Amino acid sequence: MPPLPQPINHTVEAIYGALARRSRHGDSRGIPVGSIGEECERKLWYALRWAAPAEQITGQKQRLFGTGLREEERLIEDLRAAGVRVEATDPANGQQFRVELADGWLRGKIDGRAEGVPEAPATMHVLECKSHNERSFKELVKHAPPKGEGLRKAKPEHFAQCQTYMLALGLTRGLYLAVNKNTDELYAERLVFDAAFAIALESKATRIARTDRAPARLHDDVKSKAAFACAWCPALGLCHEGQFARVNCRTCLHAQLEAGAEVRCALSGQLRSYNEQQVGCASHLFLPDLVPGIQMDAGETWVEYELRDGTLWRDAEELQPC
Repeated sequence: MPPLPQPINHTVEAIYGALARRSRHGDSRGIPVGSIGEECERKLWYALRWAAPAEQITGQKQRLFGTGLREEERLIEDLRAAGVRVEATDPANGQQFRVELADGWLRGKIDGRAEGVPEAPATMHVLECKSHNERSFKELVKHAPPKGEGLRKAKPEHFAQCQTYMLALGLTRGLYLAVNKNTDELYAERLVFDAAFAIALESKATRIARTDRAPARLHDDVKSKAAFACAWCPALGLCHEGQFARVNCRTCLHAQLEAGAEVRCALSGQLRSYNEQQVGCASHLFLPDLVPGIQMDAGETWVEYELRDGTLWRDAEELQPC
């Protein structure tokens, strides 16, 4: 006899449902600064093109996001209590500082700028606050300077994020402040701006935004030990399992990605709004690298492919420009 399903707690389900409905999470307009340190450029390209299945934000995930934001606010309060002057919002508009690089395609929000840091009171720092679970926090401590490479080794994506923010704001120092969610222990590390590294990250984002071709796979054998991260990549199905991409403007070969994180339809010549890009239109034709097959033939309004199982499939538009 199969085990009985666990009873549903209706109060918890009601809370999760309310939080999920309130979520505003969606496809990123550009490449988030927090992702630019990702080793796999193909993964970033899929995300920028909105090719993989849309992320489903559950109520529990929404609570996790909220917890992270609250921890950031607490860490800023802790710094201020210690006498550090933290500017958490842009005085020009009262909103969180926004940065854009790579023609607007590399985008992010910084936690703030900090001055009066005890180790260098007169120096302005980019501030980045993070919360960690026990295992992740121990990695920070394990690699802490001066014996280790610090954030660069323990959390390379966070290191890349801080370096990109320093580039965007023209600052040469960063302050990374982290908290262990299990114990409330704090970790702080001052970072020195690495100009060559940061410029290379911006160039990486530019390269990904400008190409219609999927970058090379990081791993051809998804079952190899080196490819362990592929198992939880949202684009696993596209990259290795023969799935089709989503239909929207960014997966269409008529889409032109322009400066300012704008998308123009080559058929109509018109810029497409974020909501219009999400929907696409009847004239959609997949970028060839998003079709799980080999291109065999093409006409003005169609492209024919041989799929993995040997069948022929024709991708055809209905000539109804946006």
